[in-house]
Amino acid sequence: MAYFVPEKLRDTALEIKNSANLVAQLLPATLPAPSKIDSAYWLPQNWSSRQRYWFHHTSQGTATIPVPYRWFLALERPELSIHYTSLTDSEYLRRLGFIPSPSSKDFDASSPAYGYREDAKGTGSTWTASTPDNPAGLPVGFAILKGGIDPTTGAFYEDQIGLTCAACHTGHLEYKNVSIRFDGGPAMVNLGEVERVIGLSIGYTLILPWRFERFANRLESIEGRSIDRKKLRSDLELALQKIKAQKAASDGLLAGQGVSDLDEGFGRLDALNRIGNQVFYTNFLEPVTGELSDSLLKGNFARNDAPVSFPPIWDTPYFLWAQYDASVLNELVRNSGEALGVSAKINMRAPAPGRPLFESSIHLSDIARFEELLRGTDPFSSAEASGRKFNGLVAPRWKDAQDRFRGDPAWAIDETLVAKGRDLYRSHCFECHRGPVNDPAFDTKWPEDSFWKPENPDRSAKGDKNWVEIGGRHYFNVVQLPVNVIGTDRQQSNVLTTRRVHLPEKIGLNPVDDLNKAWGCGLPTDRAADPLFVLALMDVVGKTIDQWNVANNSSEQVKQQMWGPRKNCQNPRTYVRARVSFNGKDNDVLALEPQYRARPLDGVWATAPYLHNGSVPTLKDMLLPQGRRPSSFCVGSRKFDPVNVGLVTKVRANDACAAGLTDFNVSLLGNSNRGHSFEGKETDITKLPPGVIGPELSDTDRRALLEYLKTL
Repeated sequence: MAYFVPEKLRDTALEIKNSANLVAQLLPATLPAPSKIDSAYWLPQNWSSRQRYWFHHTSQGTATIPVPYRWFLALERPELSIHYTSLTDSEYLRRLGFIPSPSSKDFDASSPAYGYREDAKGTGSTWTASTPDNPAGLPVGFAILKGGIDPTTGAFYEDQIGLTCAACHTGHLEYKNVSIRFDGGPAMVNLGEVERVIGLSIGYTLILPWRFERFANRLESIEGRSIDRKKLRSDLELALQKIKAQKAASDGLLAGQGVSDLDEGFGRLDALNRIGNQVFYTNFLEPVTGELSDSLLKGNFARNDAPVSFPPIWDTPYFLWAQYDASVLNELVRNSGEALGVSAKINMRAPAPGRPLFESSIHLSDIARFEELLRGTDPFSSAEASGRKFNGLVAPRWKDAQDRFRGDPAWAIDETLVAKGRDLYRSHCFECHRGPVNDPAFDTKWPEDSFWKPENPDRSAKGDKNWVEIGGRHYFNVVQLPVNVIGTDRQQSNVLTTRRVHLPEKIGLNPVDDLNKAWGCGLPTDRAADPLFVLALMDVVGKTIDQWNVANNSSEQVKQQMWGPRKNCQNPRTYVRARVSFNGKDNDVLALEPQYRARPLDGVWATAPYLHNGSVPTLKDMLLPQGRRPSSFCVGSRKFDPVNVGLVTKVRANDACAAGLTDFNVSLLGNSNRGHSFEGKETDITKLPPGVIGPELSDTDRRALLEYLKTL
């Protein structure tokens, strides 16, 4: 047979007695069939094409893909074929959810095959975006980390591939064979499967002689020189052994806890638990043997059991509190923590000459520029309220997508319903999501409720303001609600409120004391044996940033510019005291009350699936009583439903999801679609039960509210 794919091999293997399980373990999951795309279009969002491309491919200093860059270019897909099948083929990576992107050699401001058109001005940023290095034309979110000295081992590492924030925060929708693309939106990538694909590709290369020869020949072509095949095979075997050892160790730890990871699937990631595992477990592993010097560190490894949809990041530079659970105040800490979580190199083992603790590979200056590009200039720099708007990355607009499908009734807007929906929004959505970001008609009708009004009467009466000024910058004071009030799945909120980590004495961290001393956070004493994960992470990230500034001899002006005016402190609203017994005594420990924050709804039409865990496929379903929402649906396709506003869910065959798609079952841990429900019988919302936020809407009201939400 000249060519066969894993799906066919799996079918054959299942017929082989006593071999099926073994063979199945050697195969990656089936990937969705590639969708047909005739054209692509990036929606205008106040970024130039060059700024977009810079954001897509500028390294933040990470080595996410666990093989050298040149290997990644030479490896083949985990398929059996007599012909070379490149792992980096854009169509193959598109099946994993990534968005194709031109090479840096071919990129210009107008690359229509990839959706680029020079039809938008740039932001008010003070710097000019350069063209990052992407000679192989890897997808959006892939960036080259140039070779350097490993801060842990002191050994040289060659060029690596890392993921940028664009990998998870760049969205695209497909409608009638058109790819509608936009920055800052939720991606539909399957990062768990990417990890498996790399390991299997190396395994196939070692097992199948012709694959190894093709790999070596490809490397010789890339490097323009002959290669020692014996050494290359040894290096491949060592890389595979390391991947397998880490997987076996993590599986063993979870088995010992009696748990297993959840299937994150397409469009979701348990980012916080993954960051915790990387920073407080993997970073402590001995580089060669993969062993731990302190057995207590094994307890730092947690299963991935709280996957969330990748949140949209437009507007977020101006949110007072970031993350779904309103846990992070400082943007440099949030973004640098993400970089550490996707495998930036860092020394957390022991200081050595020229390699101090917390020395890292992160590109802090570029991480700060990412935020600057997103932020733009302070909207309150305009004296006139009518002129205030976000001018960094702005939310994608329905009407810009609508322009691509003129005459299609599915995209039409009923202005009469919009007017009715505006009234319903004020009655049922305003309390949490506040006024719309860009609706002059709303501001004219309810001027006191304008999103841009610093003092909102409703909030000021409760001691809150719409906007807070810190160090000359203005931040929107997002509404925060206890999890039990909003009623949505609480699994993600548990990560930063209950998880604790063990810290070895040799790294010298005491998070409560460190944060209080450096930032005056006012954290109360915590007598627990191990600190809360969130505080430990804030401390590590803060130390990493400080070390980068020392290594780069940053001036006070540069440090202040990158840090911004906000402190590296935890949200004080979440503090609660708890009495816990350990070491034979009752002790006061610091605990956190789980909360979620509500964001403005501009661009909400483009952010399906909904709720923080992606458990509701369309906006229409979101407006239904919780018991009437779909109990399962298929995830992985980006086919867009403009009528119900969200994912096309009718992608099943014989009541099963089409091959390769994730079957989202709301009964599983972390997948609940309950809460945020319109089904109340009381007119007084203070009397509604937990999880119910408003009255049950009629079909007409739901349609009107849906129509209005499209326009935001």
